[in-house]
Amino acid sequence: MQDVRHNVRELIRPSKEEWASLPRRRSGVRPTLLAWLLGLLTVGGAFVADRGWEETPLGWEESLLPVNVFGGMVTNTSILMVVLGWSLGRRLPFASAALLGTCAVAYASVGAASTTAWAAGAVLSAVLATAELVSSPPQLREIRELSARLRDGMTTVVGEKAFLAERRELALGWWVAFGLACVSAALWAWFAADWTTARATTPPSDRESFEPNEAVFALAATLLLAVFCGKAAHRWWVHRYARQFVWIVPGSGGPVWAQGLDPSYGGKLEPKESDAPGCTCDEETERRDPEYEESPVGYVLLDDYCAAHGIDTVNAMNHDAFRAIARSAWLWDESSRVPQTKDDVIASSTGLLAFAGHVFGGIPVKRDARGMDAVDPSVGKAEELKQSDQDIPAWNEPKFLPPTEQGILDTIDLAPAGLTGTAVRYRHGRAWLRTDGP
Repeated sequence: MQDVRHNVRELIRPSKEEWASLPRRRSGVRPTLLAWLLGLLTVGGAFVADRGWEETPLGWEESLLPVNVFGGMVTNTSILMVVLGWSLGRRLPFASAALLGTCAVAYASVGAASTTAWAAGAVLSAVLATAELVSSPPQLREIRELSARLRDGMTTVVGEKAFLAERRELALGWWVAFGLACVSAALWAWFAADWTTARATTPPSDRESFEPNEAVFALAATLLLAVFCGKAAHRWWVHRYARQFVWIVPGSGGPVWAQGLDPSYGGKLEPKESDAPGCTCDEETERRDPEYEESPVGYVLLDDYCAAHGIDTVNAMNHDAFRAIARSAWLWDESSRVPQTKDDVIASSTGLLAFAGHVFGGIPVKRDARGMDAVDPSVGKAEELKQSDQDIPAWNEPKFLPPTEQGILDTIDLAPAGLTGTAVRYRHGRAWLRTDGP
């Protein structure tokens, strides 16, 4: 029998203000663009310094010399980085610094005029990489300090699905690194065999120089391997501390986002509510979509003409009856928020297992009968939000404004039910929540 104590984690319960105060990193577009432009200028400057347009092709014997083989390899890899480097994102400054530094050493060994250009590019890339490195500690320090301040001894039992999702996300980086290691090893072996064969072969009459193109991709794969190993190792190190906590997320506004962490919206029905007498929501959804599977996303889509949950049922309720079930999502339009009290947030809270900011966004978990668990073991970690990002990704924001004032049936003050805001009911639609806040 599994020891439950191994599944116990401490709860960290920040207020909405404390959660929103955690810093976000700047967007990675600027450092990526600068590193890419720097690589482009460095390669172009080196070409001009060496007067590349006057360069004559090497003979077969010369092209087999180690200095020329590796010199051509790092140069062509640098050109490849200029072409495809943008796809590396925030990792580009680190790869660029390593690659341009290697080029500087290679060209300095033969006294090339372009040595200064390569060295300058390497130094400036190292500065960009350092700047990217120092953008990480402030957020992690704030997260650690806040968790230390809010620790009060409260714990929760975390379900196995959350741990499976956590292990899968952590292993993903290492699997990528393993794949790159295999590719790199295969390409280096191919290059070694090609070079060995070339040196033992009589110079071909139709080939002036030895050009091992596979070596360019081998070096690129090795650089990527180093970058991904560094990232995976950093994540593992930070996760060692973060894994002991589950953060209760009070709403949007923090440094990460995941489905369910944002305010709840209406337009859906809990599966158990679809068992109500006269409910046709399941049947109507299946009629409209024959391939529909029961509750594919954890809730049932609504039928506007359902006798139990339709629009007429919403509008037929008296004010007291409406207030009594005002927290039911089916009362509200799919683009309207559902009202909640502070007690609701605690009782039906969502959280993040092993939250560590941009390094590891944490596994989204929800309360269940035993404690907290992920909805599914395949759930992904929360996504990082940058300073320029909105609190809720645009695709998840309400798509429509409330109907016009002419369509209003009545308004219901929700304060007697302990809720903030006013319900606005419409003649031909579900209710909308009107509040003074965002």
